Amino acid sequence: MPKRTRAIIAVVVVIFMCGQCYGSDTMRLSEAEIDAKLFELKPLPKVHYSFTGLGGNLMDMRNSRRLYDYARITHSLTVSGEWVKQKRLDNCVYTCARINKTNPKIPASIGAGFYPWIRKMDKSLPPTYRGPGYYEEISYFSERLKLIKKWLAESNKKYNSNVKLSAILLDTEHFTEHKGDNEWNEAVREALDAIHIQAKSIFPNARIEWYGRGIGAGAGSTGWGKTPWWTGKEIKPSLSCSLYSVFEIERTRETFRRTCKLADQMGVSDVTPWVALASGYRRGLKKFNYFDRDYSYDIIYSYMIGAELNIRWYGDRTERFAPYNRAKVVVFYPPAFNDRTPDWAKHFIAYVRGATGVQDLKDLGYEGK
Repeated sequence: MPKRTRAIIAVVVVIFMCGQCYGSDTMRLSEAEIDAKLFELKPLPKVHYSFTGLGGNLMDMRNSRRLYDYARITHSLTVSGEWVKQKRLDNCVYTCARINKTNPKIPASIGAGFYPWIRKMDKSLPPTYRGPGYYEEISYFSERLKLIKKWLAESNKKYNSNVKLSAILLDTEHFTEHKGDNEWNEAVREALDAIHIQAKSIFPNARIEWYGRGIGAGAGSTGWGKTPWWTGKEIKPSLSCSLYSVFEIERTRETFRRTCKLADQMGVSDVTPWVALASGYRRGLKKFNYFDRDYSYDIIYSYMIGAELNIRWYGDRTERFAPYNRAKVVVFYPPAFNDRTPDWAKHFIAYVRGATGVQDLKDLGYEGK
């Protein structure tokens, strides 16, 4: 092979390798390193939930140091409302009760996540359907919440504690708004509100948080639009938005700004961000974007969104950053420590350091200043 050809190939290989590494982080922490770093982290200033739970069997492990530290840092443990069994919920209560005996500033509590309208009602049916499946869906949701309430009371009695269910997290992407179809849209509103009313009747003091009730980036003419899974006329104690591209920092800020603007128009105060760490919507060649569950982007962006969402100084400067002080709680998705997002823990550590003002990322592989 001629010398010049070999040189060209070498340059191409270098460019390709740099392109592969650019904007991403390839350093992976061991399980022991993760646990050691979690142990050192300070608690977050706000409650953070993980929809819908934690990866693996972590929530079933009695006296797990990682489970304890995660609950201590985030002030919560979230369970899958549809699938959780008593033993798992009991272990979550036990863990939160241990933390609360140390008198933290924010007590540790339980969140419950649900996917309503896909369990009992046939997915092919329109929202206007009011046959048996419609009422079975509402009944199933109500029965599961009542069971969780019963188990929670039993565990609290066992541990002489008062761990609360502080939030019910709901994700319904089955029904969508149809512009100009009043009958369809009213049926969507009625179905979503029926779930909301049941949740509030069983746990009146819990936050009810709905996914996807805000503004999102899209491929439309303006580049932005209201998310389609609600009509805007539902019961809405808060709005929400998906911060699923934290590595595109201005897109992230503008998503929150625009959702706050919509909230103002609707007379709503709180806006809840759902945050994707070590994953997110990436730009695509053939479509606007696609969700990558395993994308370890430059870790500084997890650090920055942690700081901006949690430190009041950033939220006070709404034009430079975003009105992040309106976020009373935060929801993580994908969930914590899940196998499909292998670098989630490392990005979470960076996020918490940003949120608590710890200016150190070298041990996480960050080479910037």
